[in-house]
Amino acid sequence: MPKAHPVRKLLIIGLAALGEIVLFLQPKAYCQSQIGFIMAPTVDKVEIEFERYNNLIVIPLQINNQLSLKFVLDTGAESIILTEKLFADFLNLNFIREITLNAPGVADSITAFVAHDVSLSLDKNLKADNMNVLVLAQDYIELQKNLGEEVYGIIGYEIFHRYVVDIQYDDNKLIIHRPETYKPKRFQTEVPITVSYAKPFIPMVIEQNGLRDTLIFMVDTGASHAALVDVSTSHRLIYPKQVIPTRLGRGLGGEIPGKIGRMNKCIIDKYEFSDVLVSIPEDGAYSKAIKRGTKYGTIGGDLLSRFNVVFDYVHEKMYLDKGHNYKSPFEYNMSGMSLMAEGDDLDQIIVTHVIDQSPAHVAGIQAGDIVIKINGQNLINSSLGNIQHLLRSRPRKKIRVTFLRHGEKIKSKFRLKRLI
Repeated sequence: MPKAHPVRKLLIIGLAALGEIVLFLQPKAYCQSQIGFIMAPTVDKVEIEFERYNNLIVIPLQINNQLSLKFVLDTGAESIILTEKLFADFLNLNFIREITLNAPGVADSITAFVAHDVSLSLDKNLKADNMNVLVLAQDYIELQKNLGEEVYGIIGYEIFHRYVVDIQYDDNKLIIHRPETYKPKRFQTEVPITVSYAKPFIPMVIEQNGLRDTLIFMVDTGASHAALVDVSTSHRLIYPKQVIPTRLGRGLGGEIPGKIGRMNKCIIDKYEFSDVLVSIPEDGAYSKAIKRGTKYGTIGGDLLSRFNVVFDYVHEKMYLDKGHNYKSPFEYNMSGMSLMAEGDDLDQIIVTHVIDQSPAHVAGIQAGDIVIKINGQNLINSSLGNIQHLLRSRPRKKIRVTFLRHGEKIKSKFRLKRLI
């Protein structure tokens, strides 16, 4: 194995938020490929069906014509990341460099390897050779546990920088076009973007208590929240009157504290949203949690999925049209308990955190409890996403929970309550 490159320490973060996912910065300088994905000359577009978990887009990626794994499509990722080294060993990937990465939280650093000359395929008509892939020495992100699905990677800029990427949230379909042949529809709204540090940025107006400010946000398909706002970067914005102190996420080295609240309005071009749930990091925490180039915050999947979204990095444009969920309210987990999938087959639900005085807390549920069933659902006959959706459904809905604590089976029940 190559020795770690001296003095090369980079920032990399992975946030697995309570009910949210915020994927991490990938330093492109170490993994940039020379060729990238090439579309077959016989086609002008490629269609790929995707799965959606907790507002994240998950697509299949074939590696070295041998193994197909699920990857998150992330506009915030500068390069391709494989989170599980076991698969790299199985594929006998060639590591050309070992690097040390600074990690926010308790751990000072982590180790990753750069794999060279990797072949990738999104479709028979969209393939890439001679690619570099960053492989984590240890899977700190644990996407599969947070999503309840076998997801082991992240891919972003290598797709977006060359093609027009049409994300049809309504139909769970990804359409990748040649930029010279893509024709926007009349009903789409054109929004200028700035591509910086391999990521797209747009202005968004935030209004709170009659005060407005226009801030530049990164458009982040790799975040499940509606928006993350660093209020401390604006002289005009204030905290919402009501907030829930919570853990916004977990960095590679530890927890990142913050609050969940609602902003009166968020406005993108002509589109205006009210009572938007936003994640607000504590002062100083965001500087560690931020993706490179993102000063004020990010716009994530809970807001983006209310549209069908087209990214055109080549011409620095984004196109929006209203989707089926455009008018859906922004809701937070009404139980107060956060869940994660565990077990070799991801068939166990573990309570990872319970908010004080929430319905789950009052019902006696504690962190570490192993949930067997929630209203008859478990991870054998349902999915973690479906269960999380249930906990955001509507106030007063009765929830029946059967769980194990120290081997003892306990039953409890409560009613959902809007916490924010």
